[in-house]
Amino acid sequence: MTQQPRGHGVPTLLGYTMSKPPRKPTGTIGPTRVSGNGAEFIQIKFPRTKEEVEEFIVKSFVRTCGALPLKIAGYKQNSQNDFDFSVETNEGRKFLELMEIAPLENLRGSYDKAPNSYRPYDFAEYVFAKIDGKSEKYRGAASSNICLLIYITDWAFTLSQAVVALLQYWAAHQPHSFQYIFCYSPLDAESGITSLIYPTPKDFWKEFDPNSYREKIV
Repeated sequence: MTQQPRGHGVPTLLGYTMSKPPRKPTGTIGPTRVSGNGAEFIQIKFPRTKEEVEEFIVKSFVRTCGALPLKIAGYKQNSQNDFDFSVETNEGRKFLELMEIAPLENLRGSYDKAPNSYRPYDFAEYVFAKIDGKSEKYRGAASSNICLLIYITDWAFTLSQAVVALLQYWAAHQPHSFQYIFCYSPLDAESGITSLIYPTPKDFWKEFDPNSYREKIV
């Protein structure tokens, strides 16, 4: 007897419905093009699944990170229960973990509820706590070869210069498991802005006062 498809046309295998991988939520970000007809916002169309979004980000990151001290010659996406990516670099093989910056747990799970402004110090604290939580997973595990790439998919969570500076300061002065930490903000489907969060020279931060950012709003 022929097995009939079930689940609204979703293919089946040996009688079991094959469900699609869950869609990964993404935000709203992209360039604004100005022409004689006015300004037009061109939203980046991210892929559907978590794995596809992460490959989209890494591909663009690698394309635009030529000025970084770590030169990435190639990458390979790994299977689940492994590091997200393996990358070939000028320093040998490294592992690359990804982490999106999107405090949706404070926004009822919706990008649409993101505020138009934030306090840099508070936001930087949130981001660094996430970095620290990620770091804990790899404490003592090949830490010299693990890099972290944090990224955004919504303009509301773009890291200001103050947030980047605070993250750089804390990453330089507090222990963690990463050899490199980068932040990537896509500008369009092909390019973006990369910031080096770690390492930075400790001497650079001698006169830096993180508390001076506590009351600022951007």
